[in-house]
Amino acid sequence: MKTSRHSLGFTLLELVVVIVVLGILAVTAAPRFLNLQNDARKSILAGLKGAMESAAAQVYSKSAIEGSESSEAGKLTVNGKQIDTVYGYPKSQFKDVWRELLVGDFGEVPYDKPNEHEWMWHNPDPANDGLYFMPRGYSNKTQLCFIMYLPPTSQASSTYTLEMENSGC
Repeated sequence: MKTSRHSLGFTLLELVVVIVVLGILAVTAAPRFLNLQNDARKSILAGLKGAMESAAAQVYSKSAIEGSESSEAGKLTVNGKQIDTVYGYPKSQFKDVWRELLVGDFGEVPYDKPNEHEWMWHNPDPANDGLYFMPRGYSNKTQLCFIMYLPPTSQASSTYTLEMENSGC
């Protein structure tokens, strides 16, 4: 009479092969998953840039309706408060302008701790250097994770500058 032997488990060789294959997959896939935090920072930075573009367009539209889009220094009422404009676009000041245009938790560089706020803002020289926004944990433009806003410099240029640097995020 013939008896057959049925395998009820895995051999040691099969287990070693599976462990090696899983190790190779982990080594190739892990760097992609570990980079998700950087991708998230870049995405929220892009989201803020979009919000700023939208706010600038709305302010310019309202300035055009009121006829102040050609004025070097104008005032506009937004949400019941007056903001300063430059050729119809928001001035590069946070406290008097962008605080009314953006919704969020903002801290000021260098006075607030960068990990205590969702966003940090810095306005070293509003006329020449612009207004900088950085996500949580960043507090210096040399960290290369920011958005910089500058209003128009003349009526001829008549548009603002909005640059995003995310290579350090």
